[in-house]
Amino acid sequence: MTHGDSGDMSERWRTALADAFAGLQSERLPPGRVAPAPLTGAIEHASLGRVDAFRVGGTPQVVRRTRRSLADVPDDPFKVCIQRSGQSVVRQGDIELVLAPGDIAIYDTSRPYELRFDEGWECLAMTLPRRALAASDAVIERSMSRGWTSVDGRTGVLGHLLGSAFREVPQAGGAAHLGEAAIQLLSCLVGGVEQADPGEVLRTRIVAYVEAHATDPYLGHDAVAAAHGLSPRSLHRLFEDQPHSAMAHLREFRLLAIRDALLNPAYAAHSTAAIAARWGFPDPSHFARTFRARFGVTPGALRREGGAESQRSWRSMATQV
Repeated sequence: MTHGDSGDMSERWRTALADAFAGLQSERLPPGRVAPAPLTGAIEHASLGRVDAFRVGGTPQVVRRTRRSLADVPDDPFKVCIQRSGQSVVRQGDIELVLAPGDIAIYDTSRPYELRFDEGWECLAMTLPRRALAASDAVIERSMSRGWTSVDGRTGVLGHLLGSAFREVPQAGGAAHLGEAAIQLLSCLVGGVEQADPGEVLRTRIVAYVEAHATDPYLGHDAVAAAHGLSPRSLHRLFEDQPHSAMAHLREFRLLAIRDALLNPAYAAHSTAAIAARWGFPDPSHFARTFRARFGVTPGALRREGGAESQRSWRSMATQV
């Protein structure tokens, strides 16, 4: 590092990357791979309900999630990387995947990992909670060991979907729906790793169904079971070894949709009670208790304390260093 300005530029980029990705570290490539140059990059961020989407790119470098930074990772999320330009090598444990433009890898940010970029690069990334994918841990582990190439047309669809978050601001309430569409598409990719398990396929269909009908005030356990030719008891057994039941997934989806609306200025004229009722909570007292138990804050306090900036459910944070 021979120039002070270059050193400052590299440090600004390291700080921006660590802030955006919970302590992710950026390092120079080993000597001899590329000519020494400042570490630089750009990050854009969009909040899409349960999904955080990023467009990120930069100069040649290595980025690492170290054991020391694992405590900073929120909600034990998975991360998906869609290579847009350049090439990257993703390493986690004994797994190493080489991504060319259009390829996708999924990895677990609760464990150490490394991405190496030997040339200028750009990626789309999305983070999502572990519980969001309607698949067993075994199926998810297998998907992390293989990734998907651009030959699979669904990778292009997912890339286009996430890219749209940065091309135009979603309409009111659309951010969360865009995120859920990305989750469902990723679930299809992950579920395709093991087509032989009919239980996984059926669970994925049921989760997609409850999300598509989440505004139906009459949607309940028995109705979901009947829509899929199951008895209520069979539906219970189908999800009994999963982290969340079908109804728990529905409740979480509704609460996240309500939070998204409460933070969206487009809904400023709508009362909290009206928003909650639209998403299946007609009893204001029950809703307030449920919301506070989930998010640690009352709906009214969330609206008051959000402020002009945080009230935007759509956030685009551009950092150029």
